[in-house]
Amino acid sequence: MAGSVIAALAGCGQRLDSNDGGTPTYGGALTFYDPVQYDAWKPTNSLWSNSQVANNIAERLIWQDPKTGEYKPWLAESWTTSDDGLSYTFTLKDGVTFSDGTPLDSAVVKRNFDQHGIGDENRGITKDPFWLNYAGTDTPDAKTVVVRLTEPNAAFLQLFSNYRASSILANSFLDRDLNGQSDLKNWVGTGPFVVDSVDGTNGVTLTRRDDYDWAPGGSTHQGKAYLDKVVFKTVAEGGTRVGALTTGDAQIARNIAPYDEETVSAGGGEILAVPVQGETNDLTATLNEDSPIRDKQVRLALQAATDRKAINETALSPSYPIPTSALVKGTPLRADSSRFLGYDLDKAKDLLDEAGWKVGSDGIRSKNGQRLSLPLRVAPYYQVSQSVLEVLQSQWRKAGVEITLTSPSLTEYESQLATGKNWYLTQGQNSTAEPGVLAITYGSDQQNSLKNPVPDAKLDSLIAAQAAERDPAERKSRIADLETYIFEQGYSIPLYDETQVFALAPSVHGFGTESTARSWFYDTWLTSGGN
Repeated sequence: MAGSVIAALAGCGQRLDSNDGGTPTYGGALTFYDPVQYDAWKPTNSLWSNSQVANNIAERLIWQDPKTGEYKPWLAESWTTSDDGLSYTFTLKDGVTFSDGTPLDSAVVKRNFDQHGIGDENRGITKDPFWLNYAGTDTPDAKTVVVRLTEPNAAFLQLFSNYRASSILANSFLDRDLNGQSDLKNWVGTGPFVVDSVDGTNGVTLTRRDDYDWAPGGSTHQGKAYLDKVVFKTVAEGGTRVGALTTGDAQIARNIAPYDEETVSAGGGEILAVPVQGETNDLTATLNEDSPIRDKQVRLALQAATDRKAINETALSPSYPIPTSALVKGTPLRADSSRFLGYDLDKAKDLLDEAGWKVGSDGIRSKNGQRLSLPLRVAPYYQVSQSVLEVLQSQWRKAGVEITLTSPSLTEYESQLATGKNWYLTQGQNSTAEPGVLAITYGSDQQNSLKNPVPDAKLDSLIAAQAAERDPAERKSRIADLETYIFEQGYSIPLYDETQVFALAPSVHGFGTESTARSWFYDTWLTSGGN
């Protein structure tokens, strides 16, 4: 296969068929290099490295096609939604078992959902914020699961396909406390692979489950997976990950830096850039009482001072689309909010002048003795975070705003985030292929990322309005209203459409992802004897 680059894919994400490759063959071990260590394996952990692994062990009731956004049968063969939108009824497939031999039935599904929707204080498991308005699950028989809500939520069906919100695990796992559930060796799922070994935070080996026979709708084959084994390893250095594709030490590497994409292609490998449906990678405002960006004029000035085209050209590559919305291209029902995201340095300066921020002798503005200086941390989850923030640092300085940039370790970063001290802007995104993901970030009763001492009642009402609307066309309009308000208030400063960039050796075929770019190895196979 000739080396190639598959550009960032338009549309609803992508089920990746990495190349045509001929007739699939069984066997072989695939090694996957990831830059981020593995940590805290609880099911709700969305750490990028963990979820590349866990997605192949634990499955969900329905599969969301990453190309079309459609829902397809997986552990459930069918489902219905009640007319009032308050209940979802699923019929489970026959013959599904966990890797310990126990059967999948309605009772174990209910236990999983109750731990998410209610929590389990005795086991140290807190309620999952994704499960808003959960009233309970009924099990009229072994094959039927009825999930009830206290209020309709148009986004809720997607939850049953979400890797971090509804993966189904066996009773032996559910019996454990949070510490036990956070040990990958205790994971017992229905997936096509099972845990073979765990090497601390630096590696995991999965082996194929030979009796697997319930692949999701849209799979290219049925029965067991092609690969015998998948070996995951932490390799922090980008050049080593890329070089391993040539030496044969690895067949797939994740988080390829923009400057390494051409190297992969020149070496005969393939770049796969997968849009991560959900929110754009942005800076979300944190409205602490001492924060200078509590001033709306300052937030709008920062928006106007951000040149996303220059960020893309300087720090990224064509693999990363320039954002035009609060949601990544391809996310269902997203709005076009590009009118809020244009670069206008003069507007930024005018807004800051009107707000009373005066330019000092060193070019940085101040007001009432407070310097307009914003600490920003390089987010350790994103390969391109530092280079993007360095460009932003230069752009905002032209408007008289100082960024002090630091690069804490993952542990330091999470510790500083928890304290919230001098934390005014957070780089990140929630990845869920449903526009209701905005509610998770901004809802005052959910993650409440704004940390506003006084909840924004209008924001909450717009979130509720889109959740209550079940007509797709009307809901798209409600989503547009929500996006408009978020940008009118300057709550979000999009940087780039979140994208996962994988490098594949020529021997890899049929590599795929679920709807938010987490690896799915079920249809993946290797050319015999190739790297």
